[in-house]
Amino acid sequence: MKSTRNTTAPDNQPEISLITLSTCFFCSTLKKRLDEKGFVYTYTDIDLLPDEERQNRMDEIRKFNPEETFPIVIIGNKAIVGFQEERIKKELGLI
Repeated sequence: MKSTRNTTAPDNQPEISLITLSTCFFCSTLKKRLDEKGFVYTYTDIDLLPDEERQNRMDEIRKFNPEETFPIVIIGNKAIVGFQEERIKKELGLI
């Protein structure tokens, strides 16, 4: 399931994409914090995808993230694996 949160991006906001699990506490926390700051982003709850699509996506993810850690945050052209709050804030220009 791919969804978009918010509709109006702050000035100069980089593109933000999340790969998440619907049951992941850190994934939900990240979405909530992005919402609170008014960021526009897309996300895919990988566990809610149809079986074949989920398997294909996980095969791709394992190449770069063999531990299957979530969330995966893509900001512009940089990927951050796991809920690394300070690094995410830095990439978004919040610190």
